[in-house]
Formats: sequence, C-alpha cells, structure tokens
Amino acid sequence: MEKWIPSQKQKSGPISRTFEFFVDELTELQEDLVCPDEFICEFLEVVKGRWSPNSCHSKLRQHKRENPSSY
Repeated sequence: MEKWIPSQKQKSGPISRTFEFFVDELTELQEDLVCPDEFICEFLEVVKGRWSPNSCHSKLRQHKRENPSSY
C-alpha cells in the first residue's frame, strides 16, 4: 500500500486545527486530573492503538469504507 501524504492545504488547515485542539484538550485534562506528563503520554498510546492497522477499530473503519451500503 502506498503511503498517504497530506497536502500543504490539509497540513495548514484541518491537521493544524486538530493538533491545536488536541493540545488544548490534553492540557485541560492534565490540569483537571493534576496528573504527570507520563499519564498523558500513556493515554495517547491507548488512543493511538485505535488507529493501528491491526486494531479491530481500524479494520471496521476500512470495512465501512469498502462496503458503505452495508451501513
């Protein structure tokens, strides 16, 4: 499979906005929980796992893309 590369417009638009949103939300979470950076890092690993190509969540998203009429 060919590696997907976002366009400059995507990088400066939705990707940049989403990054800033994540940082703001994680900063707020850390302040609310009064937790160390290590917890936030571990939390992000759990989130990252949902997009691992081998995760059931990733396989379901792929199935939905390939079979939209089934949903």
